[in-house]
Amino acid sequence: MLLLGLDTSTSCGSIAVVDGNQPLGEWNLNVPRTHAGRLLPGIQHLLRETGLKIENIDGFAVTTGPGSFTGLRIALTTAKTLSLVTGQPLVGIPTLDVIVENVPFAAGLVCRVLDARKGEIFAALYRKDPGGWTDRLTDYLSVPPETLREMIRGPVLLLGDAVPVYGEELRKGCNYKITFASPEYGFPRASHLCRLAMKKMSQEGPTHPRDLQALYTRASDAERNRKG
Repeated sequence: MLLLGLDTSTSCGSIAVVDGNQPLGEWNLNVPRTHAGRLLPGIQHLLRETGLKIENIDGFAVTTGPGSFTGLRIALTTAKTLSLVTGQPLVGIPTLDVIVENVPFAAGLVCRVLDARKGEIFAALYRKDPGGWTDRLTDYLSVPPETLREMIRGPVLLLGDAVPVYGEELRKGCNYKITFASPEYGFPRASHLCRLAMKKMSQEGPTHPRDLQALYTRASDAERNRKG
């Protein structure tokens, strides 16, 4: 099964084509240019370099968040449109679940942290066993760093784009050792997204594009302003 995966939930956009469990190509770019201007050209470039056309793709995968409100909408809208136009299935996977796959054999607690701005972190705590099995221990959160620090109950590997911003603050006053992963492990990779999507599709089936929603974990600024 040929799957096209799209992620624009963070500053680093990622696109991949995977055939079964075999990645055919992956494109990752972490530059200031907006996702809206580079996603479709990136898809076209990757398909051309892998010798494929959009008609060859058997399904689509997309990250659902949490992450950038604008970024999430770009990939979700694109993936939904491609699914509707081609008639091929669509699967969504939470962004934090994708990032955790960057360290498949990390032992113990792993915490994915994305900068949610406004003094908060998008986060979730996971436990990894030596065989690479992942168990999510918390909900998908949007919390201040001190709240996340209180939730840590053991040595933890921290990764994500919030590490440079809040890493030392999380370490300060924590009763357990916090290790920082290298920056390249902190962004979602579309090849991992495709692998998780294939597993989900085989177990639960696809999601109709109209039913696939972004996982924001908190209201947008516009929604909060309306409530105010």
